[in-house]
Amino acid sequence: MSATSLVRRLASLQLALAGGLILLFAGFTIWISSSALKRQESAFLLAAASQMAGSVAIERREEGDLFHAAESALSENVPVGVHIRVLDPSGREIYAAPTRERSSPGTWREARASIAGGGWVVASTPIEPRRRAVTALILALTLTAIPLFAAVAALSRTIARRALMPLSRIASQAERASGDTAPGRFGNAADPAEIAALADAFDRLLARIQEVLTAERHFTRDAAHELRTPLTVLCGELEYALQDPSLPPRVRDGLDRALVQGRAMWDLVEALLLLRDSAGDPRAYEELSQPVNLGDLVRDLEREFRGPALERAGGFEVAAEDEVLVAGHSTLLASAIRNLLSNAFKFTPAGQPVCVRVFNGSGRGTVVVEDAGPGIETADRERVFDAFYRSPEARAGQDGFGLGLPILRRVARAHGGDVVVSSSRLGGARFELYIPSWVPVRHGFGDPSPVQTPLVPAAED
Repeated sequence: MSATSLVRRLASLQLALAGGLILLFAGFTIWISSSALKRQESAFLLAAASQMAGSVAIERREEGDLFHAAESALSENVPVGVHIRVLDPSGREIYAAPTRERSSPGTWREARASIAGGGWVVASTPIEPRRRAVTALILALTLTAIPLFAAVAALSRTIARRALMPLSRIASQAERASGDTAPGRFGNAADPAEIAALADAFDRLLARIQEVLTAERHFTRDAAHELRTPLTVLCGELEYALQDPSLPPRVRDGLDRALVQGRAMWDLVEALLLLRDSAGDPRAYEELSQPVNLGDLVRDLEREFRGPALERAGGFEVAAEDEVLVAGHSTLLASAIRNLLSNAFKFTPAGQPVCVRVFNGSGRGTVVVEDAGPGIETADRERVFDAFYRSPEARAGQDGFGLGLPILRRVARAHGGDVVVSSSRLGGARFELYIPSWVPVRHGFGDPSPVQTPLVPAAED
């Protein structure tokens, strides 16, 4: 599920706030208007009843009779829109002013006033006009609120996007940053205080990362320099010793193997340095994009492993296509496949086979190594690629530092590929290493150049 953008969230909050304020304002306006109309209605009815009660009392002193006094008073002056009734002291109606409104259906509101000498005057009016006024007010507010809400909806995303422009700028600067070049300061003086604090935090974090990368680079170069000298001496001494014609054949074979391994170690040191510098050196990228035949690499390693490591296994099955060309560095890829084979033989019980397949497919070359060992739990299938991580089974039964598989994945990803682990049909682990195929394409009159196609993990067999 994709995450909602911050712009959309802020725009939604603005819309919700605007809608809430519009509803709150409209509700208060309607309530206040309705209450005011109701109070005015009550005050008007009470004033009319009091006026009529005074008139009836005056006529009563002249007429001496409540009925005739009410008839005389109500025939002279009755407020427009008000129905007047006169009640005797017992509450019985004795006279009512003739009016059309009283015949109207619906609810009426009334107020009463006492008559001097006894009796009551009741003034009443229908509430329908007040209801129509409130309804008209609701309609007017609705017609006003709709375009207002539409305007807020149209402007909210623009406002949110402008408010978040400093974050977008910081994100762009972070994308352009690399391990070798710093983007300068992330923020600027015009940023809000919260954005400035975030930018300062990024600045400090990037400075610490630069320090760590610089220290790692220096350590790698120093370590490589220290390794080159003894390896050079070692290989030189072995070559000198092999010049002695009196060496027994068995000793000569051992020295030959030692010289081959010494030279391989020298090549590996150089390749690891190349891998370390590949992110920022175009020449290193070119060296990582040479045509390499994975089939030949695996067949060379097959001869290397058909020795002491194979004696404890029940078989070493290799099925490699003749030409599986990928874009890569032969020494690094050989080291990566060697790690896979070493792991497979290390964890395969005596008498059980190790199977290797090399093939082309989906624009990449793939090496699959399967063993009959204990396998890797699903929860640990990503953790085994973490530096120095070793599963409980590995710690209990095998020596190691937990660096082989992390280096393997780093090599694969440096070549634009990856390595994934799953269950093997043999009962153990299945490692699948894939690298983009090397496809020569001519650009004008230049030399062929490799094209690396986008990759997705292959499905398990």
